[in-house]
Order: sequence, then C-alpha cells, then structure tokens
Amino acid sequence: MRLNDSTDIALRIMIHAASTGGQRITIDQIVAHYHLPRSTVMKVVNALTQGGFLSAQRGRSGGLTLARDAGDIPVSALVEHMETDFALAECMRPGNACTITRRCRLISPLEEARRAFLAALARYSVADIALEPAEFGLTATDT
Repeated sequence: MRLNDSTDIALRIMIHAASTGGQRITIDQIVAHYHLPRSTVMKVVNALTQGGFLSAQRGRSGGLTLARDAGDIPVSALVEHMETDFALAECMRPGNACTITRRCRLISPLEEARRAFLAALARYSVADIALEPAEFGLTATDT
C-alpha cells in the first residue's frame, strides 16, 4: 500500500503542528522547512482545515494550529480523510473492467489487508508521532 503525496505532506504538517507546543505555524514555515511548492501546501492545509484537523487564523498574527488535542486525532482518521482511493486493485473500484471480478478470490484478502493497515494506524494518535522540535531541525525561532 502506498500513500498519496498529499497524505504524506498532511502527516508531516500534522507532526510539525503537534511538535510546536501549541504555537501557530505558517504556510511559509512549512514551505521552507519541507521544500514544498506553496500551492501544494495550501491545498493540503485546506483539506486538513476542512476536515477539522487544523484551525487557521488569518491576519498578521495568524497561522495554523491543531483543531483539537493531538492525542485525540487518530493517524488512521487523517489518512482516511486524505486518501481518495483505497482500492488496492482494479477489482475493488466501482465500475471496474476486470472480467473475473464476480469469481475473484483476491478481493477478500486485499480488503483484509486494507482493514489491517487502517487498524494499525488507529492505534496511534498524532501525539504519538509528534517529535521534539530539535528532532526534526526546528529551532525556537522556527516554532
């Protein structure tokens, strides 16, 4: 299973936000720290805000903070929100073109694997994956 790039970026943003001790972070800080295109960060931040994972405040003293306590945000919920397609094979997609779908014995093991993947992620919260600022190169002025 492979996470899409937006999910990967969302996880990094959430780790960053959880690791700042409740201080606001800005899109510019995220762009600079992770060397990502601003438009990509904006898109992911928008999805995280709409999903209730981040709170955004506009203006001079604005920025991003976690919408709720990091311990209350399961990593699985974040991944499920960001992933647009959990179909691991053609046969798992609506309207698939596979000619053996009705008799296929692969669908059940793949679905079991998908559920196990999400169950493993559900055991962890954003607080569990947060780092100390120094662990990923942030200084007191970056947080």
